Amino acid sequence: MAYEEISKVYKQLGTLIEKSFELRRKLAREFAAQKDILLKDIATGKVDSETMLEFGRYISNKLGEERGKEIPEDVNIERFSIGHIPAEWISVPGASEDKVYFRLFGGGYRTGTLESRRWIPYNVSRATQIQCLNIEYRLAPEYPFPAALDDAVQSYRWLLSNGFDSKKIIIGGESAGGGLAIATMMKLKELNVSLPLAGVLMSPWADLTGKAESLIRNQKFEPLILEGFEIMAQSYAQNQPVDNPFISPVFANLEGLPPLLIQAGGIEALLDDSITLAKRAESFGVEVKLEVYEKMTHVFQNYGEKLPESRDAYNSVKNFIQTYL
Repeated sequence: MAYEEISKVYKQLGTLIEKSFELRRKLAREFAAQKDILLKDIATGKVDSETMLEFGRYISNKLGEERGKEIPEDVNIERFSIGHIPAEWISVPGASEDKVYFRLFGGGYRTGTLESRRWIPYNVSRATQIQCLNIEYRLAPEYPFPAALDDAVQSYRWLLSNGFDSKKIIIGGESAGGGLAIATMMKLKELNVSLPLAGVLMSPWADLTGKAESLIRNQKFEPLILEGFEIMAQSYAQNQPVDNPFISPVFANLEGLPPLLIQAGGIEALLDDSITLAKRAESFGVEVKLEVYEKMTHVFQNYGEKLPESRDAYNSVKNFIQTYL
């Protein structure tokens, strides 16, 4: 099991991931029972693609909702919509109301809801004392590229139209949301819309071609990422080439983008995405701070206060944002 390999490197992290896998197995049994199908048929891919998609969303969303139960009751969560896009404000007591962390969640462009993706914006708000805008962009395969990008751009423009200063907006995201954050800035630049002050990318999925060497090098730590890589990439790209710069920003012209903070885990499968993206941005004159946390896995910031490295990462986000605000 992956958590056994991780435990050899970092026992505390391995224990946390083992607990997550135990919950995942429980949820998998629940789903199979509800659908009256055999769990082994799901594991071996003997069910149809719609059931597999529903299964993936069930597991991902339930795990996220469970983590969200740890958010304190005094945290403000205000639900609303931006046109067709579900959205919500998330802020700790006393958070600044004129500064915004515009967050784009991860989930391989296939999974994610507002309810299941509140944990990281809560932690960002707690660390930075800034309110977070959380949006539920449309998901693939029902809504392939550029639906998610269009929703992100529309939401950012909504912020501007409602009086928020672009120089007081930080755009951020993790995994697919990290790649989407870069693509959003690229599209805003193309449209001559004022760019946000800076970007915060946590384990960004920025190369959908599957050629990153870390996918194989770190496979033993995160086999599920490699197993689901192609279907996630093709679900989102569909009729577009996966090396389209707005899909895989590691191939983009990044000139003119604002300062970036990129955080990655030293043993994560998508490590090379962060390293390549940082080098690419620097080659275009973008100010980049790349932080690789040794012995950490994909989006380790999900562990909040339970890991010192996660605490350090949020503290770094706070310091980075304070530098520019």
